[in-house]
Amino acid sequence: MRAGLLSQRLLRAAGVLLMLSGCGFDPEGDVPLEPPAVYREWWAKTQVCSGLTGDFDRIRWSVIEGPSFACSSGQCAGHWRTDHHIFLASEWSMDEMVVRHEMLHDLIGRPGHPAPPFGRGCPLTWETWNGGAAGLNIARHGSANPPQQID
Repeated sequence: MRAGLLSQRLLRAAGVLLMLSGCGFDPEGDVPLEPPAVYREWWAKTQVCSGLTGDFDRIRWSVIEGPSFACSSGQCAGHWRTDHHIFLASEWSMDEMVVRHEMLHDLIGRPGHPAPPFGRGCPLTWETWNGGAAGLNIARHGSANPPQQID
């Protein structure tokens, strides 16, 4: 009985530490971003394509200067955290697909790219958006190649 109580306490302490760590993603150089008005339009479109609803105002936005930033899967254009914090590389912060991709993570409440809603329903990946990366008009971002990942 005493071992079970100790296990419960250890599990609870580990959970608290995980919550405080922000899931291990804490980029350097991020600055708060006031979401442009168009983000609300994109949020509405993302709710429609996914069939999900959520609270746009709960999201905290940050931008990181440059075309990408380091993340657990390599270099990313965007990253969503479970505490409703979205990080965007500055060169992609006005790209509808990248921003809506992160919004969709907030709506489904988890990482990963299940289809649906990703790909089928909401074509919000490099492969599915307007026929893939070739349809993104990459030149507008000043980068010949998009980052490999949108977390």
